Amino acid sequence: MLGLGIAVAIVFGRPYDRARLEPGAGVTLLDRDGGILRRAGAGAHWTPLDGIAPDLVKATLASEDHRFYDHHGVDVWGLTRAAWLDLRGGRMAFGGSTITMQLVRMVEPGPRGLSRKLRQIVDAVRIERALSKPAILEQYLNRAYYGNRATGAQAAAQVYFGKPAAELSLGEAALLAVIPRAPEAYDPFRQREAALARRAHVLSLMVKRGFISAEEARAAAAEPLALKRTPAPFQAPHFCDHVLFELAAQGASGTVRTTLDRPLQERLEAATQDHLRTLFGQHVTNAGIVVLDNDSGAVRALIGSSSYSDAQVDIVLARRSPGSALKPFLYALALERGDGPASVAYDAVRPELHVGRAHNADGKQRGAVRYRDALGSSLNLAALDLVTRRVGTQTFLDRLAQAGLLRPGTTGSPGVVLGAASVRPLDLAAAFAAFARDGTFHPWHDRAGAERPAERLFSPQVAFLVADMLADPAARRPVFGEDLPLDLPFRLLAKTGTSAGFADNVTVGATREYTVLAWAGNFDGSPMHGVLAMRGAAPLVRAAFLTLRERGPLTLPERPDRIEEAAVCPLSGLRPGPYCQARKRDLFVAGTAPGRTCDWHRAGGAIQWPSELRAWAASKNDRAPLARSE
Repeated sequence: MLGLGIAVAIVFGRPYDRARLEPGAGVTLLDRDGGILRRAGAGAHWTPLDGIAPDLVKATLASEDHRFYDHHGVDVWGLTRAAWLDLRGGRMAFGGSTITMQLVRMVEPGPRGLSRKLRQIVDAVRIERALSKPAILEQYLNRAYYGNRATGAQAAAQVYFGKPAAELSLGEAALLAVIPRAPEAYDPFRQREAALARRAHVLSLMVKRGFISAEEARAAAAEPLALKRTPAPFQAPHFCDHVLFELAAQGASGTVRTTLDRPLQERLEAATQDHLRTLFGQHVTNAGIVVLDNDSGAVRALIGSSSYSDAQVDIVLARRSPGSALKPFLYALALERGDGPASVAYDAVRPELHVGRAHNADGKQRGAVRYRDALGSSLNLAALDLVTRRVGTQTFLDRLAQAGLLRPGTTGSPGVVLGAASVRPLDLAAAFAAFARDGTFHPWHDRAGAERPAERLFSPQVAFLVADMLADPAARRPVFGEDLPLDLPFRLLAKTGTSAGFADNVTVGATREYTVLAWAGNFDGSPMHGVLAMRGAAPLVRAAFLTLRERGPLTLPERPDRIEEAAVCPLSGLRPGPYCQARKRDLFVAGTAPGRTCDWHRAGGAIQWPSELRAWAASKNDRAPLARSE
């Protein structure tokens, strides 16, 4: 017996770690204009006991633990009664837990069971020695969950009645005391009658146990239940989740102003829902959007999925295939080597490309294609030719890493230009913005004051020429047709991408002021029913830019110095020769216009094809027309 007594003394005598009861400072997230997006952490609503209506304290004691001031953490009579009722009912329905034991469960949640109950008893006794009774009540009332995302009495008073916890009436306080026992069953918004019936019971208990008079109970029961339905702020959920994750990693707390534009966010949330309804039956189950302010890289809107409650995956921060949306970076690197928008890529299958079964979406080959048309038409074989013959795969990968899209040192195959590498859509939006902002790359940020310095990704001249190609509707039209979602009252830099297997649609668009990226598809990688990005994602980019246009003009990048025009042969991209029957004018960085005269066209209309295209030319009577490809 002595040994048992010593063991019990050791177990119960060990002091409780009071650090576990520290609520933390909490975090309040604000939008760019100061509106509350979310409060997180117990400390965000922590209220001293004297800031909570005494009637709520009394109602809680009457309902949960009327012998609170008479025990030392454990109510032996209550536990015995609960055990007897559980045995009689054949299930664990009555816990017999004191307020102090419930506090232990709040601080250290875990599965129910006998061992868990014993641990609660031990810790409850320890807490009673560490804290005063008022301090325990303060802990409980600030940690109790009152449903509808309201943790703590202060949050609950705001959510249900739109007032501070100190101003609750007796009827309101009795109702709130009901909810923690079963937040869904006693939700006054959805289960009004059940909540009122339980409130009547709590009022009767308050009378029985001497907290209030019978007359006060009758008046409280007759009090109209004026619910305000003021939900706890829970805006832009994926965006806030990420900001909170960053703050937690930094150990930061307090009030934090973010970069989010809430009216824009709300408009685009509605647009996402509307757009997915138009794709009903095409197995397109989700979508996401991000909007960046190009001047700073600030995130103005972020939608990680069409329904946060159904899918808490944040698709704009998940690594997905971008399809052809990386091609603009490839063409920019070719322009850095002295090429121009009128330079020619070889859109043909050639053994030296080592690209396996790669082909254009329609299965056709087009031979010689100007960069401007190849990029606008998103021709796969032309891009593979470019990365193999002109740029180099590793050079391409290294530049993507510099733009924050890949990890430094990433290696791969030429197929990376077709979407073989996974990138985060939000990172892609920030990198794409460089073409609209003079070639400088500005890392995205989501909190005020967290802007990071920009770095140069391309020269202003190269960025301008790529932007000019991406904003050329004539280059898109032969493949995608007329009346496209990207045909707006103003010109837009835009590129679409559809992954192999139709699991991902990406469209990214930009003006000088903003960059918008939209994703559509299926989180599980299952294929859409042949939906291309021009239909799956582009309409969301359109909706975003039409909304942004309401705020002011949207413009293209200004033409920098050292850009000149020159005439070229549209077939060879060289200076027009005596036998060229057509010529086009295009833009070049000063000093890079072709000096070589076209020698493809010969007398009599004959064409001397370069060696890389002779096998293709031998199989064609003439050049195939552009057809749908992405």
